[in-house]
Order: sequence, then structure tokens, then C-alpha cells
Amino acid sequence: MKTRSVRFGSFGMLSALCAAFLFLAAPADAKMRIAILQFQDNAGSGAPAAAITDMMTTELFNTGLFTVVERSRLDAIGREHSLGASGLVDTNTAVQVGRLLGADSLMTGSITEYKSETSGGVVPLPFGGVAVGSHTAHVTLDVRVINAQTGEVTMVLRERGAANQSMGGVAYNWAAFGTGKTGGILGAATYKAVQNVVQKLRGIAAASGAGSATNNVIEAGARILIDVGETNGGAKPGQFYAVYREGDVVKGLKGEILDVEKVYTALLVIREAKPKYSVCEIVRGDRVRRGDKVEPYFGKPDKLQLGK
Repeated sequence: MKTRSVRFGSFGMLSALCAAFLFLAAPADAKMRIAILQFQDNAGSGAPAAAITDMMTTELFNTGLFTVVERSRLDAIGREHSLGASGLVDTNTAVQVGRLLGADSLMTGSITEYKSETSGGVVPLPFGGVAVGSHTAHVTLDVRVINAQTGEVTMVLRERGAANQSMGGVAYNWAAFGTGKTGGILGAATYKAVQNVVQKLRGIAAASGAGSATNNVIEAGARILIDVGETNGGAKPGQFYAVYREGDVVKGLKGEILDVEKVYTALLVIREAKPKYSVCEIVRGDRVRRGDKVEPYFGKPDKLQLGK
């Protein structure tokens, strides 16, 4: 079997690949079913590949846009096809594994950078000196997504995460990444890299309608609430949601409905995410009312075109 090679620098074709990824993978009204193969440690720095794979799995699931194949089923198929040893999936294997798992797409990945650095010096004092410094961590993930029906690579991403923690500060509690400040900032940097990957997948999936469900403003008074939360939509503080109302209906020659125009009236940012709803603040616009529809927005806040 021949393994297809992919150049991670081919970002010029990213939009076309993303479109193929989503439209070939699942109907617009269904969640995409994705299997995440265990990442490979190509950095040679002792990166916890299994923990990073679990982190990616959890964050993709939390978006509410994907159905993630259970790890037990994936491990069983992986052992049968020796996927864990190489981290590579060729066309024939991808199709076979996809059918066995009932998956639309497979994700493979490698950790190509996993390091922490220390810098600092000594501040002189009258009776000696005090050591000062900081720890910085960098993590890079190379990810590709494969259409499980055709075996074609449909998305290639390289995302980096960085974290800095002053010595003596409070480190993030990431037990799988080791103890102490170094483990903490490596865990934080990894989380940022994972979030960058998930954000790309989430944005494209939302734009295409994959796994979409209509969400609404449920309260519009002294506070703004939307019915998207942590458990029913993967909501997190800092995410943007565009408020819109349906406009004119676009019909084809035979009277079939082709589309319904959206008139955007405001842009919200999540300030607090509850399990099934979120508390938001208006960033732009002021026409928000109960029952208005909302959808994720991933562009620059000032680029959203608001209607009259």
C-alpha cells in the first residue's frame, strides 16, 4: 500500500479542502462523525501523545458539532490495523477503518514541537541578590483530516500554542504534562494549540451548516442570554455570536426554497458560559430581542455587516 504524503505548507488550497471535508463528510443537518487516531510524538521531547489526543477529543466533542468515535472502538481497530505504530493512514486503510467505525472522517496528528525554555537573571540587593526569570513553552501540532469514504486528505493544519509563566507564579494544573511550572506551562501551551485547531474546524463546520441547530436569544433585557452552553454547544467565554433575523426567502424557478436571507442586527460576546445557556454582552449593534436567532461568528468584530 502506498502512503499519500501531504505538505503542511499548502495553505493556498485550504478553503477548497475544507469545503470538500465538510460536504463529503455529512449532511448539513447532521453532526459529523469523526475518529481521532492517537497523535505521534515527532518532537522527540517526551510529549504525552495520548493525553494530547484525549485533549483534542474532548475539545472537539465540546463544540457540539461533532460525534466523536469512542476510544475503545478506535483502539480495537487501531490494534488490528497497526495504526498506532506509524500514525499514517493510506487511502485503502482510511476507507476500511472509516467503514468499520461508521466514521465520516479520520483525524491524524503529530506533535512536532514540544519544549520549554527558561530565561532570567539576578536582581542585586544590598545583602545579596534575588533570582528572577520566566518559563516559556511552545507546542506545535501538525494535523490532517481524511475523508473516510474516499481516503483523500481534505484538511491540513499546523497550529502553535505558547505559554509563559513567571517563576514563582501559579502554574496551570495539567497532571498529564508533569508537575511543577514546566509541566503547567507545557499543558497550557498544548491547550492553546489544540484550541487553535478546534477553532478552525468549528468555524468551517458552523459556516457550512454541519451539525447546526437553530439557537436563539432567550432573554434580552438587563442581561442577554442565549441557549448555547458548555454541554449543549461547547460555549466558552470570549466566543462571538452574531444575532440575526430572517429576511427575504430566495426561491428557484420551480418555487423551491433555495435560501433565507439573514439580516444581522448585533454581535455578542460570551462573558459566562453555563451548562445550557450563556450570559452575553453586546459588542456591536443594539437591536436584540427575545427570539432572535444567533450563530457563531469567527471573523473580526468590526467586519460583521449589520443590517438596518
